[in-house]
Amino acid sequence: MAGRTSVGAWARRIVIAACGWSVVASCSSPPSPEAATSKPAPPMTVDRQPPTTPVEVAVAPSPEPAKPAPAPAFAPRFDPPRPTPPKVEPTVRVRVGTRLRTPQSFACPSGEFTVSRGNERWTAAAPLRVAATSAGWQVTAKGSARSFAAGPLELRPIGKASIEWDGAGWPGVATLVALPEGLDVMMEVGVEEYLPGVLAKELYPQWDEDAFRAQAVAARSWVLVEESRWEGRRHYDVTSGESSQAWAGHTRNARAREAVAATRGMVLVFEGGVVPAFYSSSCGGRGANALGSVTLNPNHDIAPVRSGDQPARTGCCESPSFKASSNYRWSATLPAATVQQAIRGFGQRNGFPTWAGIDVPIAIEASQTASNGRPIEYRLRFKDRNPVVIPASRLREAINGGIPGEGGSRTLKSDDFTVASTPKGLVFTGRGFGHGVGMCQHGAQATAKAGKSWQQILERYYPGARCERAW
Repeated sequence: MAGRTSVGAWARRIVIAACGWSVVASCSSPPSPEAATSKPAPPMTVDRQPPTTPVEVAVAPSPEPAKPAPAPAFAPRFDPPRPTPPKVEPTVRVRVGTRLRTPQSFACPSGEFTVSRGNERWTAAAPLRVAATSAGWQVTAKGSARSFAAGPLELRPIGKASIEWDGAGWPGVATLVALPEGLDVMMEVGVEEYLPGVLAKELYPQWDEDAFRAQAVAARSWVLVEESRWEGRRHYDVTSGESSQAWAGHTRNARAREAVAATRGMVLVFEGGVVPAFYSSSCGGRGANALGSVTLNPNHDIAPVRSGDQPARTGCCESPSFKASSNYRWSATLPAATVQQAIRGFGQRNGFPTWAGIDVPIAIEASQTASNGRPIEYRLRFKDRNPVVIPASRLREAINGGIPGEGGSRTLKSDDFTVASTPKGLVFTGRGFGHGVGMCQHGAQATAKAGKSWQQILERYYPGARCERAW
């Protein structure tokens, strides 16, 4: 995700199991890199795949009266094994719109759709206007209209063409699902047709060919794990935004399309299963372990994504252009009371009673680190109460998600930081942008610029994994 956003809003959705994950974490989406005409803006972080259940760790029992914690709205824990490489290219269901309350309009270059609900079929002239009703669907076409019963509604363009919706072109077949909160729009698309739009959003267009090819293999591997995980369990596999891999839909980006074609069917495999190839914008020089950081699935606790156990990375995301940016090293100053309010709100919303009752912290310090020095847990100390230990990724999520108007999930750009108490507040000094698991995108580009191949980039960031052609 140039780390554009994205594998990857782990930072924002770290405890929402229904979001498949980013490599990502921000309050607003940046302009697409393919649209940039001037010097690219600093990349966004890529956070992904939130854990499926919350974990609360306290040094001592909460002094509050014991009472049942509110039941958080998390999906039940589901820890599927990693899939074996499929022999046939699968399709992936990408949610491109969610909780839409108004009727939606769809068009296509051929000017005709096949509209389907169950066994009902209707050939209709575009544009279509689709509204969810109490009885099902009302579809208005050019010169005609028709009602359909409740249930998923499929819109298939006649001929091989993208669907025009919400100002962009989306390859594949659209499926509409009506939910109590509003309408969801999904695109079902083949993996190879899906990936160019991922690369176009995740990387800067001027980056090297080998960085694009490495990204193609990582993104393909990651989405195969997600597709396998969610098949039959919900109506989509991934989203088109920061809670998964960013997706531009149809793209003319030649470098992205070439990289996908050159690596067609290539996936990362470890001990017979596809690697959940998480990636982020910048690791800041030291990576994180997938387990406990971006996933709680023990089947993902494998060497290729155990980056925190790997040595600190020298010459990784330290290119002169990026090292000079505010994302390689960063700082943020927040009033201690603001940090308290953010963590309290997070605890109240998600059923963590100890967090919901904390005092104003007087110090925040790493209580456990990975072998490369990256924090795994932080201890919050208070004036008159027992300290509380919070996982690093959760602390970042709590603070970012609970500070309105402070840049949302970009306030703390990673969970690798130190904290100093000053008269102005708590000063967070950190490194990197994103969760730090797996491939560092800026590091991949620096490695490519140094003359390494895309295979060598993958070997560096996913040690022990083999690159195999699945289809």
